[in-house]
Amino acid sequence: MLSFLSVKAGYVGEDVESILYKLLMAAEFDVAAAQQGIVYIDEVDKITKKAESLNISRDVSGEGVQQALLKMLEGTVVSISEKGTRKNPRGEHIQIDTKDILFICGGAFVDLEKTIAERRQDSSIGFGAPVRTNMRSSGLTNAAITSSLLELAESSDLVAYGLIPEFVGRFPVLVSISALSEDQLVKVLMEPRNALGRQYRKLFSMDNVKLHFTEGAMRQIAKKALAKNTGARGLRSILENLLTEAMFEIPEATSGHNRIDAVVVDEEVVSSPKSEGKVAKILRGVGALEQYLLEQEGKDSSLVIDVPQEGEAESELTARAAVM
Repeated sequence: MLSFLSVKAGYVGEDVESILYKLLMAAEFDVAAAQQGIVYIDEVDKITKKAESLNISRDVSGEGVQQALLKMLEGTVVSISEKGTRKNPRGEHIQIDTKDILFICGGAFVDLEKTIAERRQDSSIGFGAPVRTNMRSSGLTNAAITSSLLELAESSDLVAYGLIPEFVGRFPVLVSISALSEDQLVKVLMEPRNALGRQYRKLFSMDNVKLHFTEGAMRQIAKKALAKNTGARGLRSILENLLTEAMFEIPEATSGHNRIDAVVVDEEVVSSPKSEGKVAKILRGVGALEQYLLEQEGKDSSLVIDVPQEGEAESELTARAAVM
């Protein structure tokens, strides 16, 4: 049995031993299982030491958190309180050996690629030498270039970023994750069980309104997310801008010829300049969607047809749509 725990590192007013207590809780207080568990510490880049601090009374740089994690990462017997509170000499403690626990640390490491680029930059002196731009003074970099540079990350780059050498040395494997491509972003929009497209379709179906996306529209949405360098998290804000007006109009048009039958997001709507203020197309009246599909038959714009989801995905989408 393996226990997995995801922890967000940072200043939360707790000792680092609380990580092991949460792992023990995930293992249902089975010490043997917890000692063979996996701990993922997220946002470890937030505890880096950015600069030398003149304040000797209190460490606010994050180095203290790294120092506290060293013994736990190396492998030692840690005593934690049974109730998860701060250490009390009179309280009962549980001994956990961390030598067989797999620790994984991750983070965004913003601008680390610029540190790598500076390390790999050769001197350019003399006539005809290539002139290299300073990445640190430039704006947004291409996601593909960033991914290719992060693949070349070394321990020295992490030390220059602000992690102490002792902390970096306890992680023998460095792995970078490539940025999502346009095709992958399109899949994120529609294919997962809790995909954004399915969430919005479920939300619109609560008012008996159909929601359709064209293939070209999904491509344009993915391209916008890539241009903003926001990745998959930027897809929701793009969809919100396109569908907000329709979501406000639907409750007011529920009967008669003014009733909204469907909302269509096509390539024309997504690629239009922001100054035009275009939003998703609202189709009113009974059979408006079928009429729209007949008009689009002769055009090269393939519609993605709704596929009803059954089983456990239905309840999850309903819950997410209710939250939205």
